[in-house]
Amino acid sequence: MKTKIKHVIKFEFIRLVKTKAFLVGLLLAPIFMGVIMAVSMYLAQQSADPTKEDITIGIQSPVADSSFADVVTSMRAMGWKTEENSSSADLRQMVLEGKIKGYIEFDSTKGFGYYSDNLANLTITNTINGFVQAISRRKDIQQLGLDDSQVAKILNPESLHTYKISVDNPETAESSNATAEFGVKAICGSVFFMLFFMCILMFSINVGRSVLEDKSTKIADVLLTSVKPEELLAGKIIGICAAGLLQICVWLLMGLGTLLFVDLPEFASVFNIITPSFIILSLVYFIFGFAAATSIYAAVGSMSETDQHFNQLIGYVQWIIVLPACFLGVMIQNMESTFAQVLSMIPIVSSEIMPFRLIFGGVSTWEIVVSLAILIISCFLIIKAAAKIFRNGIMHQGKEFGFKDVAALLKAKN
Repeated sequence: MKTKIKHVIKFEFIRLVKTKAFLVGLLLAPIFMGVIMAVSMYLAQQSADPTKEDITIGIQSPVADSSFADVVTSMRAMGWKTEENSSSADLRQMVLEGKIKGYIEFDSTKGFGYYSDNLANLTITNTINGFVQAISRRKDIQQLGLDDSQVAKILNPESLHTYKISVDNPETAESSNATAEFGVKAICGSVFFMLFFMCILMFSINVGRSVLEDKSTKIADVLLTSVKPEELLAGKIIGICAAGLLQICVWLLMGLGTLLFVDLPEFASVFNIITPSFIILSLVYFIFGFAAATSIYAAVGSMSETDQHFNQLIGYVQWIIVLPACFLGVMIQNMESTFAQVLSMIPIVSSEIMPFRLIFGGVSTWEIVVSLAILIISCFLIIKAAAKIFRNGIMHQGKEFGFKDVAALLKAKN
């Protein structure tokens, strides 16, 4: 590597990592995200457990129907308080005054009814609905003349046993909780996705704004007297990419280190998922995706004259990075679908999608090879085109280029 490029790399790297925003993000961002995730999980568990909240439900008495009586008994057994009143008007007033969450009544024609001024509390409605369905189902089955053991067998059917097999482990091991394993993989995949998504997006914008700043302040004119445009572009990309890698590595070490010292049985399998080979392959995807994305942003920065103009142009290309986030919810339903495979082949997009798929497994070797080949080849083509746009765009002052001028910039003579 030429000495001049080394100077540019060092300058861009130091200029970025010395900023307060980078230092704060490097150390405090993962802590802040961890606290948010921990609080969110705690609140989700609390809200999902109906026994954790002080709940009073109104009961329109008399409770004559046996199914209704069983529902009321089930609510009381769970720790809920009940307030009996034969008047619907009184119960309605108690709901509006906040004395009870709602009230339940039974009609021989309409069946069970739950009344509340806030039906958004799904924990209460789903819990009561579960009691009603379970009790009604048991009553209907008992009317068929079956004994208690037969009723219990029908209400508790045989569950599916899941088994994990792999080439590395010839012994078949039963997966006792496939849902929990899927949840851990979904969390790990989401963390890696967000890491790559945030770093590529934030640092790419930094590259674009850095180019725009150098151009608008005439610093580029001074730099180009001693370095070639290609060297300046390469130095900016490599320097800022190094800062991005530093941030990701620190975040990963902090996250994995936390799991080592914190006893969380739910995440015991993380180190079987986040293996060294996975981390290396994911970083390869990140580096080439980052280089391609930052090259585009640098080209846009060289075409811009003002910050407003840069924001206008970047809005058209930013969807390339944001695109995977739009389909993540759909893709997670089936990571081996054709749709997921196609997204894994799209340059830059694959940098965020493929690590996510690798965590869930089932990715063929040919998919990785083809995806990487497309990404690497596309990366070099994008860098080559961006370098030409950068070289011709940054040397022109006073003209706001648009995307209709890209072809002219690419055809312009050096």
